[in-house]
Amino acid sequence: MKKHVAVLAGSLVCAALLAEVGLRVFGAFVPPAVQPMRPELYRPDPELGYTLRPSTSVKYAYPVNSSTFITTTSNSDGFRNPREFDEPDSRPRIWLLGDSMVLGEGVEAEDRLTEVIGRLEPGWRVDNLGMTGWGLDLMVRAFERISRRITPDVAVIAFYTDDFRRLHPRYTGMGYALPRSELVDGKLVDLPAPGPLPSWRWLRLVQAVEQTYWRFGRNQFALNGALLDRLHARTEGRSKLFVVFLPGRDDTDEDQRRRGFLNEWCGRNNIPFLDLTDTMKAAGVESLHIPGNYHWNRHGHEVAGTAIQRFLRESGAAA
Repeated sequence: MKKHVAVLAGSLVCAALLAEVGLRVFGAFVPPAVQPMRPELYRPDPELGYTLRPSTSVKYAYPVNSSTFITTTSNSDGFRNPREFDEPDSRPRIWLLGDSMVLGEGVEAEDRLTEVIGRLEPGWRVDNLGMTGWGLDLMVRAFERISRRITPDVAVIAFYTDDFRRLHPRYTGMGYALPRSELVDGKLVDLPAPGPLPSWRWLRLVQAVEQTYWRFGRNQFALNGALLDRLHARTEGRSKLFVVFLPGRDDTDEDQRRRGFLNEWCGRNNIPFLDLTDTMKAAGVESLHIPGNYHWNRHGHEVAGTAIQRFLRESGAAA
């Protein structure tokens, strides 16, 4: 009996070793690594994970290795804005929070959706609080940080479809260790950035289990909902809150569940909601994107910005 058990155990160990080697050879289930990307653009930030390097202007190729160069100029808070957020201005303040779609990855600043809205509504001051790779948790933290100094009249969360999956504990955005938010016994809790993985979690077999588990719950609807509740509470009585869904190139079943979730949350909380899926599809998806890329080109920002301006105007954003 003992011999059979030993043989079985040995067989399992050999099978595990072979599986580990095979996963490594094929590059499967790579552990999440903290390895900052584009350090000429970004710097670590303990509260927000990372921002642009403050008060800096950088010219870089986008897409990488292309002949197209984009200039990014940041303010002292590390956001892609030519002006400071708390500069005196008598106009209603409109903040757009989001990821790289709002930041304007791949286009010049003057071609972004925020600048489109500003040109259509010169009586509004429209500020861009987008950051490449951010999920809703970091957007909420950014709102909370900057609104300690200046409160906007309107806060718009521009929720790109991929943002839902960015709340997982080991998601690193632009390669930085990120502070996290979690639900603990139904209560939203902020946590510092996690430390390095213990050595046993670098095993590809362990990562296969973890990453498969994460994939099943990657949309994190409950956590995203709790973060929206938190932002709603922070803005109530101070700023008008609006939510916009930014679609990807396709409209998959998962995309539909994501925008359906936002629509339901907004309806339950009486928050104006704009789903840009039909608008972008009607304009021709391929004509809106940088070739071979999921970011919008200048025309894409024009279409999105025009639709958002109309939505805000019709919803009485700055009334």
